[in-house]
Amino acid sequence: MHAGRRIVWGAVSRVALLGLMAVGCRAMADTSGAREIRNADIAFAKATAERGAEGWTSYFAEDGVMFQPGGVIAGRDSIRAVVTRWFADDHFGLTWEPTNAEVAESGDLGYTFGRYHTTGRDATGNAVQVTGSYVTVWRKQADGSWKVALDIGNPDGG
Repeated sequence: MHAGRRIVWGAVSRVALLGLMAVGCRAMADTSGAREIRNADIAFAKATAERGAEGWTSYFAEDGVMFQPGGVIAGRDSIRAVVTRWFADDHFGLTWEPTNAEVAESGDLGYTFGRYHTTGRDATGNAVQVTGSYVTVWRKQADGSWKVALDIGNPDGG
C-alpha cells in the first residue's frame, strides 16, 4: 500500500511540476510581449520628441483611434491633421513614460499606461502645463511590429 501511494504521489508530483512549468513558460511569453510594447511606447515617445507630429502619427495603426477633449479622432490621417496643429505651436511640448505594460495571452493585443506632461500656451498666451495619466492600447501588426490602436489621456484633476 505504501508503494502504491508513492507511485500515485510521484505521478501527481510530475503532473503538478509540468503544470507549473507550463504556467511559467506562459508568464515568460507574456513578460516578453509586455517588454516589447513597453519598448514600443518608449520609442513612440522618443519619435514624438524628435519628429513631432510625424513621429506621433507613425506609431498609429492605419485605423487607430485617439480620444481627446471634444471627441474621438479615428484614422491615422485624421490624427495627423489634429496633431500637426499641436506641434505647429513652438510652445507645445509633450513627454510621457510608461509605468506598466500588459499583453493578452493571444500575444497580439496589449496596453501600456503611465504619466504624461504637456506644455503650451492658453488662449491668452499664458504658459500652461498639464500632467495626467494615459492608456495606450497596442495591436500587433502582420509584420510583427506594434502599433497604437487606441490612445487616451486624462489630465490630473479633471
